[in-house]
Amino acid sequence: MSAVLSAEHLTVTFGGLVAVDDVTFQVEDGELLAIIGPNGAGKTTLLNAISGTVPLKSGRVRMRDRVISGQRPDRIAGLGVARTFQHADFFSEFTVLESLLISRWKFSSHSVVASMLRLPAVRRADRDDRRAALGTLARLGLDQHRDDPLSEISYGTRKVLDVLRAMLMEPKVLLLDEPTSGTTGADREQLRTLITGIRDQGIGVALIDHDVKFVSDISDTVLAMNYGKELGTGTPSELLAREDVRAAYVGLE
Repeated sequence: MSAVLSAEHLTVTFGGLVAVDDVTFQVEDGELLAIIGPNGAGKTTLLNAISGTVPLKSGRVRMRDRVISGQRPDRIAGLGVARTFQHADFFSEFTVLESLLISRWKFSSHSVVASMLRLPAVRRADRDDRRAALGTLARLGLDQHRDDPLSEISYGTRKVLDVLRAMLMEPKVLLLDEPTSGTTGADREQLRTLITGIRDQGIGVALIDHDVKFVSDISDTVLAMNYGKELGTGTPSELLAREDVRAAYVGLE
């Protein structure tokens, strides 16, 4: 395996607060890295820094040998970094299918004029995008919901759709911010199957999750954080057996 994503000595500050403090890790092709820690540990800020939505004070992010830190979020996404967010409340005014098609923007190379005139190449691209989105829904048994407003879909299913939307960007690495939060039962099992299937396709995955059992079941590597700092990196069994890591999870099951 080779590292598809390398985060090197990342530091993020907000005024006098150090939110991420000299954190280094990498994600290999086909590796599932879980980032764990209590609330306020700096986990989401770390993903925000990688995806370009907050600036780095120091450090750099590379994809293969290319430095991507310092670029705009849309540029980073276009280079192959897709992500989801903690809350599945985006695009609620769209239908399920429309919400997925939004993610195909990076493949559009047509001018505004060509799009307005609906030239043949534009129509072909639209058909291809629609076929890809419908195929993704069908594989998970969700195609019957394609025309339903997203606001009427259960929260757990919207979390699944968030992952599908990111995958339709055909990423090289996928960043998932608390994919199981607010989910129960069948939705959580569907997310487990979906995420491990993505990893098994050879795509690198970095996810944040508070469900320690979920993390220990599906991850290859765990990065533990607290107060913006690394507590350590290792296998789930190694990290979750450490007293300092366990102490950071008092009250979490």
